[in-house]
Amino acid sequence: MIYLANIVTEKNRAVTAPKRTILDVTKGLVYKVEFNFPSGSAGLVGVAVFDGLYQVWPSSVGQFFTSDAETIGFDDLYLKESAPYKFDVYTYNADDTYDHELNVRVGLVSNEMYVARFLPHKGYEYFMELLEKVRAEQAAAAEAQRQVIAETPFEWLLRQGEELCV
Repeated sequence: MIYLANIVTEKNRAVTAPKRTILDVTKGLVYKVEFNFPSGSAGLVGVAVFDGLYQVWPSSVGQFFTSDAETIGFDDLYLKESAPYKFDVYTYNADDTYDHELNVRVGLVSNEMYVARFLPHKGYEYFMELLEKVRAEQAAAAEAQRQVIAETPFEWLLRQGEELCV
């Protein structure tokens, strides 16, 4: 399944107060991610995707993808196995004249579908080991980000963390 968010971010939307768009998904394994920046955005529009307080894409805390007339796409393995089944997509627009649109696409499948499609020559045990490794890597990355978040200059990110704790 491909989940899509077409997001229009109004002009003068500061990086310190980004727009939040919720992308509803299902339980499963993300295998592909794309961010399409139409012509004219001139690198003035940025996007970052979070799973709760964990910044998933890009993985560098407080950073945003930016571009112009380009699709940034890549294969990934990210487990989305606990509710709520959504991603928070944050965008900003430093343009003082125009609103800009960008498109976020997330390819997500069930664990069984991933095995059948992408690992047909591997055994189930191999896949379960792979999933456990991905879980451990995600947990380690989440812990590292928690330590960095307290030092971030982005007040909106700190507020997001407070909202999750309520």
